[in-house]
Amino acid sequence: MSTTIPDTYPDADYEAAHQATYERKPRHPIKPVLPPGVREADFNKAVEEFIAVVGKDAVFINEGLSDYIDPYDIHEADETKRKVPSAAVCPENTEQLQKILAIANKYTIPLWTFSRGKNLGYGGPAPRVSGSVALDLHRMNKIIEVDDEFHYAVVEPGVSFIQLYKYCVENGKKVWPSTPSLGWGSVVGNTLDRGMGFGMNYAHHQCIAGLEVHLPDGDVVRTGQFGITNSPSAFLSKFTYGPSVEGLFVQSNLGVVTKLSLWLTPQPQAYMACTFSMPQYDDLEVMVDTFGEMKRNGTIQSCVWFTSLIETLCISGRREDYWKGPGPVPDWRLEELREETGFGHWYARWGLYGPKRIVQAQFDEIKAVMEAKAPGGEITGVLFADDKGVDAASVPSPHGEMFVGVPSLWSLPLINWPIPKDRQGKAAHGDYAPVIPSSGKLLLEWMKVSKPICEANGAELMADFFMHERHVVLMNMFTWDQTDPEQKEKMNKLYYGLYEEAKKRGYGMYRGHINHMDLIANMNDFNNHAYNRFVERIKDAIDPKGILAPGKQGIWPNRFRHLRDTQEPKF
Repeated sequence: MSTTIPDTYPDADYEAAHQATYERKPRHPIKPVLPPGVREADFNKAVEEFIAVVGKDAVFINEGLSDYIDPYDIHEADETKRKVPSAAVCPENTEQLQKILAIANKYTIPLWTFSRGKNLGYGGPAPRVSGSVALDLHRMNKIIEVDDEFHYAVVEPGVSFIQLYKYCVENGKKVWPSTPSLGWGSVVGNTLDRGMGFGMNYAHHQCIAGLEVHLPDGDVVRTGQFGITNSPSAFLSKFTYGPSVEGLFVQSNLGVVTKLSLWLTPQPQAYMACTFSMPQYDDLEVMVDTFGEMKRNGTIQSCVWFTSLIETLCISGRREDYWKGPGPVPDWRLEELREETGFGHWYARWGLYGPKRIVQAQFDEIKAVMEAKAPGGEITGVLFADDKGVDAASVPSPHGEMFVGVPSLWSLPLINWPIPKDRQGKAAHGDYAPVIPSSGKLLLEWMKVSKPICEANGAELMADFFMHERHVVLMNMFTWDQTDPEQKEKMNKLYYGLYEEAKKRGYGMYRGHINHMDLIANMNDFNNHAYNRFVERIKDAIDPKGILAPGKQGIWPNRFRHLRDTQEPKF
């Protein structure tokens, strides 16, 4: 078995960023831990059997587990709260996966499944239950198909956004895959965790049409028309005969998804990069209401991404570049910076895609609406057109990038915001991500209640949100120096402060950190948590030994139900 982590990205820049995030020699060593309820002798036998399946270079223990902990763990120094795996195993194909599932069932060893472990800010690859074996699927990285007649891709879990993009370019595919802000994540992992991009097909989980899933007992299920052998509609239709079950495997511990289809955007004849900004903090209300109306009536069909002034600044520098005083940047200094930079307090970005005349007509309508309803704002639209289709790579920054499906690592430096340049530290970030109605009044209210919570704990309100038709997914991001115990304590207080405000308003969460999954799941309180009880009944039926990701999303198998809440660090 290996104690050396191999390279996981062929691209040198991506691999360097990965290694900088996951320290090869963590400050707090990873101490051996057994899977709960499993004897050491049985665990050792299981590890040897894993090696027989995948080879000794694809099973990791001890120091070799540095890629399998939360790189931003607030509790890294506390062995009673830190989440660590007992081992990691990396299958290369479905045959190896089948054998790993059989071994886990044989020895009743829980597996924590992930694709590339880049759900950072939410625990990364760390397991919900310490001692679980990390089931790392990054070596299952085949692009099975990209179809540019019907515009879809079929991929395995290890395929990253940058890999899919490069494949499409190298093979002359007339499609624009959607990408999130960081291109190192898994297409499958991001989609199954309801991840988002920025273009036409930005709501990734809503673009699924066909999954292949390995159930805990090794049985294999294909969903929708994909369940019909040789169906020409396998990846074209979401419809099935009988209940649709794709959703059971989204944010789920009911199976291991090994193939996923995702609809892509046809390479458009024209693309327009659009922005709108307003100067005052309270202008957010009219912006949200006006853009929300245009999302719902179809004038804008892509994502509208809103960012705050602080988030705009942190991409370009660190706090000390703008503010030399103690604590977060004060309001009066933010107003000075707004005037100095010309930025607004709120900044909306979106794209328009399609035939040139239609794109221009859409922009003209949007401009007229904004001039009438938000006359204090500034709107821009930069058009790129080619009768043969716009080459995404030809659209320059800042007009293109993720809005045309070109992956990058552009936003990664923002986590360095609070760290002075003359001090050695390690940047980390977290998120509180409530789902809020697309109401200007409610969004502004949230900003005004969350801002003092952030500032009381030494952080600015670093907020952005993704506008859907009727709701927004809001990201309250907070960054800190992971080597500073006081900052880590404050970030914990900040999270729980935001949680209490969200709970008062009935705002559920888009995602939950592994440390808070029970906390978030417990908000589903209707009829004595009937939703959670229903899913757990399904869990017990198809995973009676509780081997797949116990506790994920607050869903516990009967075998581990006694660990509910006890596994969640409390402040």
